[in-house]
Amino acid sequence: MTMLPSIPRLYTALAEVLAVLLYARRLPRRFHRQTAVTVVWALVLGIFLHKTGYVPLAWWVPCMLCAVLLLYGYLWGSRAVNWLEALYITARAFLLAEFAASAEWQLHCWLFPHRSGFDPLALALLAAVYGAVYGLMFWLERSRPLPEKHLDISNKAALAAFVMAGTVFVVSNLLFLGESPATMNVFCIRTLVDFCGVLILTLQHEQLRESALHQELSAMDNVLHRQYEQYKRSKEGIELINSRYHELKVQIADIRAQRDRAKQDAALAKMENSILQYEAENKTGNPVLDILLTAKSMECQEKQIRMTSVADGHLLDHLSTREICTLVGTALDNAIESCAAEQDPEKRLIRTAVYAQNGFVLFRVENYCQKPVELGADGLPLRSAHGGYDLRSLQAAAQQHSGSMTVHWEDGWFTLRVLLPQAGIQQTEGGE
Repeated sequence: MTMLPSIPRLYTALAEVLAVLLYARRLPRRFHRQTAVTVVWALVLGIFLHKTGYVPLAWWVPCMLCAVLLLYGYLWGSRAVNWLEALYITARAFLLAEFAASAEWQLHCWLFPHRSGFDPLALALLAAVYGAVYGLMFWLERSRPLPEKHLDISNKAALAAFVMAGTVFVVSNLLFLGESPATMNVFCIRTLVDFCGVLILTLQHEQLRESALHQELSAMDNVLHRQYEQYKRSKEGIELINSRYHELKVQIADIRAQRDRAKQDAALAKMENSILQYEAENKTGNPVLDILLTAKSMECQEKQIRMTSVADGHLLDHLSTREICTLVGTALDNAIESCAAEQDPEKRLIRTAVYAQNGFVLFRVENYCQKPVELGADGLPLRSAHGGYDLRSLQAAAQQHSGSMTVHWEDGWFTLRVLLPQAGIQQTEGGE
């Protein structure tokens, strides 16, 4: 049976570098301008593996552990993850690299058994196999949505991945411990075992991702439910207030009919004008929006926040009650929370507007915010006063109607904009 050479150590180094970069690309960075650090790390790893390629068997396992530590050190040092997450990603990257290197070298030994690893045809095969393996994994990773930021890896998940990677590595290399050179059967077994390990860790990662997304959706659903419950309570309270105002108007009319003194007339006229002003301020044309704005206005008065609104409620008629509660209620809750933290009551300001612009409905909420608001890679604020699952649920609601949500901070003002297609224009385009 034909004896086969070992995998070139530079092939292994390239496989490990590609695997680490593949899984690290979606992780938040600890610092900017990491290109130089990545290049130095890749060179150190390549030189280390190349120099330790022919060490005695007793030193082979310690050298492999050092190589794994280099992978772990790069991930933990360059990405904003904790040690458990770095350990988990290292296990995934190490197994993927082992599989890619084993599969490529097995094909090389089958197609070009007498060519060196740096022959042009061998290098072409290397590019093709690594391109296929890492291209497929890149596509799988990119096509699957991720939860906010990165996965929260538990002790159990990290330990399971680490043990699985170690077990697969040991099993796949047991047959290489003999004194005789490896055969094609040994390579097939190693490639198959490595593939099974990659598949198991990929399935584990998919379960963790699904669990995290489920938690996000549950949190967003809680936000929607809370906004809707607030709306129902506000509706009941405002209906009661409207009834009391109506009773007050009747009493005013009775008093005016019974007494006719000038001072009493002036006081009664002032009370009546304030009632008319209250009614006018909360008539936008959309009853759901009226209730929300009235409820939030009352909350602002309690917290000494001045809120002004100019809204054409008819523009939101095509939205359901829950959707209006999510869009308007969530945005105003975030603005109220931010303004309430301002020490100076004169700076507690909120401006709200709903209007049409170029065939779109624009919902805008502006609030004074003295501290700058840092935005993450997803365009959402990192600071809890303007972020969290609340704005994520608002963004999702806008996207369901082919709209968008943008936020930005400038000159002490935080602005949230939701852009939605107008109902009539959207239907017309659909008919065409």
